[in-house]
Amino acid sequence: MNLSVYSAQQIVNEISAIVSQNVNLMDGKGYIIASTDANRIGNFHEGAKKIIENRLKEYYVPKENETPTTRAGLNLPIVINGKIIGVIGITGKYEQIYTYGQIVKKVTEILVRENYIKDRERFDEKNRERFVNNWIFGAGIEQDTTLAESGVKLGIDVTRKRRGMVLRIHELQQLAGNADGQKKIEGVEKKIRCFVCRNSANIYLPMATKQICLVSPRSDDKMLSMSENLVHEIKNIFGVNLLVGIDDCIDGTTNVKDSYLKANKASHACFAPLRCIEFYSQISMEIFLEEIPRALKKEYLRKIFSQISVRDMRKWMKILEAYFSAEGSITLAAQKLFMHKNTLQYKLKKLKESTGYDVRLPSNSAVFYMAILLYREVKDDVFSSDD
Repeated sequence: MNLSVYSAQQIVNEISAIVSQNVNLMDGKGYIIASTDANRIGNFHEGAKKIIENRLKEYYVPKENETPTTRAGLNLPIVINGKIIGVIGITGKYEQIYTYGQIVKKVTEILVRENYIKDRERFDEKNRERFVNNWIFGAGIEQDTTLAESGVKLGIDVTRKRRGMVLRIHELQQLAGNADGQKKIEGVEKKIRCFVCRNSANIYLPMATKQICLVSPRSDDKMLSMSENLVHEIKNIFGVNLLVGIDDCIDGTTNVKDSYLKANKASHACFAPLRCIEFYSQISMEIFLEEIPRALKKEYLRKIFSQISVRDMRKWMKILEAYFSAEGSITLAAQKLFMHKNTLQYKLKKLKESTGYDVRLPSNSAVFYMAILLYREVKDDVFSSDD
């Protein structure tokens, strides 16, 4: 049993808080892997080596016997399943620390076992995530017959039919820009994992900007109901809008890559105008959005908004999103934007003067609808100095 450096430091911190002394934790070779004194981490500890080689029950170093590699204090073996896997060292005089030395030893062994289990679980989870990632984005089950065998070892039946969902947090980048927002993101991801994995056959894969979920097949109505429950739960707990894209495989499919691609395209459609849940069967232009090269997306936006600054373009996007969300109703859009409808009419007229396109005309509206879709994809670097 090996202990990770991260877990070892956690144990040292906990023990130090209990005994109010400097604490070192050495590995099975006698090297300090965690300490209250960061300068000692990585150093060799002679006392620990003696305990390990001679299977000593304890090794005390008095002040007068200190060496460059060993300080005054009591060192005790960490024994797991009859094997010494490391040594815990506590600074101080023998008579002061002996009374609780054995307690510290037992507590350390308990913490080592607990942290080993947690490390193992994290390792298994990472293996599972790597497998699912390869399953979705790799060659797939038809090209790699060993995938099914690997899945069985991880408790995943890749021959089972599933439906795909892609979940995104609205305004993720804004939340990620501060500590409170990051806590919300972590909370949302944990909640989604718990919600989806209530059924052990479901699959959850967290990614940087989205979460991929593969769930047991069900009708669109039931998928909608499940998604609505999750969206409302996330909104009520965290005050965050969750966007959900769903595939069109009502009976489920073993082709999880195709299912993911459809759900991913549907999730893009949730942004413009903002809709929390979207099915692949309901989308239109979003189908080919990912096929457009990034450079071409930016070129399109530059062309349409060539007479408009970056800051003003962002303001126009909010107005356009409200307009499309209101299905072209000036009254409803103005209400969403908290402005008078005459003010909105004036702004849209100014937009026409700047771009040459009138969003109020059916023949021109698609120009701006596409602009919204493309802007969401490249807004971080649409006018970067590198281009």
